[in-house]
Amino acid sequence: MKKLVLVVSLLTALGVIAGVVALRSETVALALIERALNAQGTAPALPEETLTVVVCGSASPLGTQPDRAQACIAVLTDQHFFVFDLGAGSAARLSQAQLPTPRLTAVFLTHLHSDHMADLPTVNLPRWAGGGASEPLMIFGPAGVDSVVSGFNEAYRIDRGFRVAHHGADFMPPAGGTLSSQVIEPGVVWSDESLSITAFTVDHDPIAPAYGYRVDYGGRSVVISGDTVNTPVLWEAAAGADLVFHDALALPVLKVMSEAALSAGQPRLAKIVTDVMDYHAELSGLQASADAAGVGRLVLYHLVPSPPNGLVKGFFDRAVTAPSLVAEDLMRFELPAGSKTVRVQEP
Repeated sequence: MKKLVLVVSLLTALGVIAGVVALRSETVALALIERALNAQGTAPALPEETLTVVVCGSASPLGTQPDRAQACIAVLTDQHFFVFDLGAGSAARLSQAQLPTPRLTAVFLTHLHSDHMADLPTVNLPRWAGGGASEPLMIFGPAGVDSVVSGFNEAYRIDRGFRVAHHGADFMPPAGGTLSSQVIEPGVVWSDESLSITAFTVDHDPIAPAYGYRVDYGGRSVVISGDTVNTPVLWEAAAGADLVFHDALALPVLKVMSEAALSAGQPRLAKIVTDVMDYHAELSGLQASADAAGVGRLVLYHLVPSPPNGLVKGFFDRAVTAPSLVAEDLMRFELPAGSKTVRVQEP
């Protein structure tokens, strides 16, 4: 028996050694890399006549963590692709979700805080380089969006010049590497024969204007709140919606954070945490508001603070009742047209 164990142990050790040697071989390494790349295949096709929503960022800047990018919700059909906000890290999430970035139609900004727009130039690069875009990416947003877009275009002007010089203007049309802007007002801000996007004002004082958006397609509807307190205006706009993605703040946790910062001799941090408390939606009352508005499912996102562990996440989980839930990055929702079905795919 001891001999058998010794033989098995020896064979295992030899296998490990052989594996290490193989991985040190460039030929083997390249073969494994090629196999992995081939296994990736192409991005899965979007289901026809279905409104698909992907969470590409569920964090707030307060307590950010590696598995949550900042605010970003992608809304797609087999003919459309829109992104609502593009906070830091969200461009990587779009790639991880295998979304068709080269055919991104437009970006809609809820407001002009950095955690809702930091990845604008980052998401445009694969659209330009990988997709060969020849026209600027359109950015819709509140007053001031033209200044933001102009600033990004200037900041990346030299970068664009280098890339065009390297690859050639035929391959990298210069305009495709830029952003263009359109200032919007409340009302229908984009529509075609099958889909419409409506902007409405939310309360994120002193940030004004700040918008939420409603997307309607095939009798299905999705609402994205952006940053706001719990305001009747939003629930009026969200009446009867299948999904509402709503900003959410765990007030008891922030109070403890503020007190701890003061005790630690960090008054500036304590002030920032305290100031955040009054312009996001406190958890209590959100589910009741969604129910009163006839919302099919409330999804909490832009979590304040971004939960670093189960203890903090529990405050968000306890604030909703099924089928409502707390968003996770890369969570996917499919809403077939003319149906009441909501298919949820966990990340």
